[in-house]
Amino acid sequence: MDDMMRSMDCLKMAATFHNAALASTTCTSRTLGKDREPIWVEGSSKTPEPPLPEESPAPEPKNEIPLRPETDFEPNISCFPDLQAINASIVRRELAEEGKRCVRQQLKAIKDKQDALRMSRETQQRKEERQSDQLQQKALRERNESLLIQKADQMTAAQLEAHQREQSAQRQQIDQKLHKLALEGVSRCQRRFNQKYEGIAKILLSLDQETVKVCAAQNAQLKELGQKFEQLVSSVKMGNCEMQSQFLCSIIKAEECCKSLDALEMDIIKQLAEFSEQIQQQLKMEAAKKLEEERQKQQQQQEEQRQKLEEQQKLEEQEKLRKEKEESEAKEKQQEAETAKAEAANVHAPLEPKSQDVPPAPTASSTCVHPDRLKFYNDILALYQSKVDAIKPLQTEESLKQYRTGCQRAINLPLNAISAVSPQHLAQNFDKLYSFFAGQPTKVMNGGTITINDHPLARDYCMLLMAKKFVSQTETAICSNPQAAFPFASVIITFWKLLPDFGKVFLAYMYKESPFLVPYVIPQQQGQTPEQYLKTIGYRLTDKNELEKPDIYLKRQTGIARLYAAVIISQGRKAAGPDECFELNEGWLWLAHMVHVKPLPDISATMIMEILQTLGFELWRTYGKQFVKLLLYIQNIYMPQLAAYDEGGPKTRLEMLLAKFLRERQIAQAVGVLPPGFW
Repeated sequence: MDDMMRSMDCLKMAATFHNAALASTTCTSRTLGKDREPIWVEGSSKTPEPPLPEESPAPEPKNEIPLRPETDFEPNISCFPDLQAINASIVRRELAEEGKRCVRQQLKAIKDKQDALRMSRETQQRKEERQSDQLQQKALRERNESLLIQKADQMTAAQLEAHQREQSAQRQQIDQKLHKLALEGVSRCQRRFNQKYEGIAKILLSLDQETVKVCAAQNAQLKELGQKFEQLVSSVKMGNCEMQSQFLCSIIKAEECCKSLDALEMDIIKQLAEFSEQIQQQLKMEAAKKLEEERQKQQQQQEEQRQKLEEQQKLEEQEKLRKEKEESEAKEKQQEAETAKAEAANVHAPLEPKSQDVPPAPTASSTCVHPDRLKFYNDILALYQSKVDAIKPLQTEESLKQYRTGCQRAINLPLNAISAVSPQHLAQNFDKLYSFFAGQPTKVMNGGTITINDHPLARDYCMLLMAKKFVSQTETAICSNPQAAFPFASVIITFWKLLPDFGKVFLAYMYKESPFLVPYVIPQQQGQTPEQYLKTIGYRLTDKNELEKPDIYLKRQTGIARLYAAVIISQGRKAAGPDECFELNEGWLWLAHMVHVKPLPDISATMIMEILQTLGFELWRTYGKQFVKLLLYIQNIYMPQLAAYDEGGPKTRLEMLLAKFLRERQIAQAVGVLPPGFW
């Protein structure tokens, strides 16, 4: 910059001097610039005031006019430069300053241009930097967005996988819950199905071969239903259902199987009823034929008797004459006969056995059943048969099928739930049964209600049905759990107090299942095969139409004896009727009569042992020494008689049990007996 200023000063110096010279020639007054004081010579009266430093800048040393040094003498005016020279110097100085000012202005303008260019460059550069920054930021933003999108995709994929895992876990939980619900529903249906299946199987097993042929189609359908239900249960247990809806379908299928089984049972009952009517008609026709034949035989016999009477009258007339002649001879012969009899009696008397060695020969009635017990047995069966005959219209009418099913459900559901879990539970199930018999409405499957008063024969029908259901519990619950007999017995005895006919019907079912409870040993008839005889004393047929094994028969008879003994010692519900309707003396009478009827292998010892184990405590406490005498009689007299027929395990166990009772002089109370006032 300094070099530039110097070059400009050199270029304009000549022009400046030229302009100054022209100005000085024409100038008549003051010159340009600020006013200045004149230069005074030393010795003058006035002394010049020093110039203010602030008003004018100090002159540059290059432009000042050099002064002579001061002397002691007054200077000569001629030695000083003239005014023009001074003005010229002033002009030069001012021109120099003006040139410098112009230069500075030009420099300032150049500097401003440079600043403007620099500013424009800087703004352009900043703009470019901003654009580059924006591009970088945009690229960075795009990269960040791509990274965010990748992260979002990864997070979405992870969340999707987690959601899928959660859904699969929830689906598994739902499947497990549905599987569990299906198992519970199918298990409930399985219990119903098994009970109904066993009931139908028992009905078919109790039939003879000819009757079974009539129900051959139903028997095949029963087997098919059993196989189908077993496959359904196995598939549900294994969890083979692929879809959730199939679990619910399995319950529906199980319900359909139960309904099909109910329909099959009713079909079998209807078929058997029709077959029985046909048989009855045939029997009636055969009976009518027999009556006609007997009437003809009687007429022939009457004619023969008339002829015989006429002949006898003739012979009597002839004999009268002979008798008169032989009276005297007859008297003598009578005397001789009397003397001969007396001698014969004296001769043969020592050959007769002693009464102590040989027991008295029993009569024909005492070997099978006591006459009083036989009369009681016949009365009970007559009442039972009258009720069975009375309810046939209700049992066979097709339009009442749904009503019969509702009655069965109203009885079976609370009866199957009877147990001694708590007094409230036992009372609740009894109230359900009794409220139905009292005429209160009961709900059925289709949402409607029924009452026992809807049909005049419904009360007897339901009474028979309930008694049969109680007896059937001996084959299921009581055989496997002896203690279960006592809550059933308590409900039975309560119903017996409130409905006396129910007790007789219940005994009829018990005697039909086991005539040894009378006790009645049914004799084998002439021409009767062993299989037929075993059926009469309670044996049943298996699925193969064969007689059941003796151990199964004895197990069922044991359950019946347990329930019978439990009914004898149970008191029932408080304030339900008379204190006792089937007293303890029934057990005493049974033992007393049982040891006087004909023993049979296994069954006699089994029944006596079960009755003693259940009733022995109460009998000993009530009868005391008399009961001990009865035990001694069984041990010393009855057991030797039983040994002639039985050498099996039941007889040995009975001997050991009697020896234990008599040795310990006590009998333990049966386990499970309900205390007085339990409910």
